[in-house]
Amino acid sequence: MAQTTGSHQDLSDEDAGKIEQHSGSLSTVSLENEALVQSLAATESFLPAPIDINVARAQQVNLPPLQWLHYEEPPVSIKLANTGETVILSARWDGPDRPTITGGSLTGRYVFSQLHFHWSDTALEGSEHTVDGAHLPLELHVIHYDDRYGSQDEAQPFPGGILCLVYFFVLKSRTNHFITPLIDALASLVLPDSHTKLEPFPLIELFHPFTDEYFLYWGSIGEAAGTGARTPILWMLSRAQESIKFQQLKQFNRLLDRRMRRPRDQPKPPLPSAAPDGRHLFHVNPRTPMAVATLAIEPPEKYGRSRARWLVDRLVLDWSTPDACRRYVQAMREELAKKHEQEVSENDAA
Repeated sequence: MAQTTGSHQDLSDEDAGKIEQHSGSLSTVSLENEALVQSLAATESFLPAPIDINVARAQQVNLPPLQWLHYEEPPVSIKLANTGETVILSARWDGPDRPTITGGSLTGRYVFSQLHFHWSDTALEGSEHTVDGAHLPLELHVIHYDDRYGSQDEAQPFPGGILCLVYFFVLKSRTNHFITPLIDALASLVLPDSHTKLEPFPLIELFHPFTDEYFLYWGSIGEAAGTGARTPILWMLSRAQESIKFQQLKQFNRLLDRRMRRPRDQPKPPLPSAAPDGRHLFHVNPRTPMAVATLAIEPPEKYGRSRARWLVDRLVLDWSTPDACRRYVQAMREELAKKHEQEVSENDAA
């Protein structure tokens, strides 16, 4: 699918035109980096994944910002299923405006397909990727496919057909309310091949959009029985981490696989090895050229977003004072009034 040559001039007219459209006034160096990433698809997209992520061995590159489209639109329906291997979330939208991603080194539009999680019986071994040689508690994969193909299945055999966004979760003492609807639904998914429906909500609440500060590499997973075929994937890993409370993480451990076993009864996967010399791991658009930490310390911006649903997480109140509850109720009412006025204005405009 993607051109595999090493210079911008060697790209097809269609791909080169898309690069120019995304790039605008970006420098020639940025255009060369886009071509560089695409040129590695043929040689590196079938190398094993996951790998160990380490900022010290990552090559810093500048790329156009990623563009997130229609991710604020709630789907018509959301299905959550225990496949016996993972928990997978799929969704349906009416009309053509499905969530998509463009920009960066991408040569086209990538359409949301599904998302799923990876965990273990302990918070020390949950993630598939490792960071500086260590696992994190939970890893989320958000799968997209190039819209030049009709589906994820059709795109899977081709380098550049599948894009996987990776989010790491860290343990926090406070509940992650954004993921609560999904966590609550796990109680009905204990048995393998079970599924349930969720009240529709914008999927972007489960993770955060990023335009820069991410890691990028090519690698493949899986092996179809009897064929030896692997799925080549372009991986983008956010430096900013999502959060989860320990009690929320434990809910994943209640789920059974097709052998009616929990994760603690399953053999542990081997640790991902560091990528060998010559294999590319990119640190895209670093905000500081001398970054020494692989993951960012600052939380995603959404945790400070002005929403009544998460107001209690943003208020700095001394709950031991007599008027704390009164001030919270007052703030909640003001927030709800603003939301009501906004909805009325949107309805009038429509």
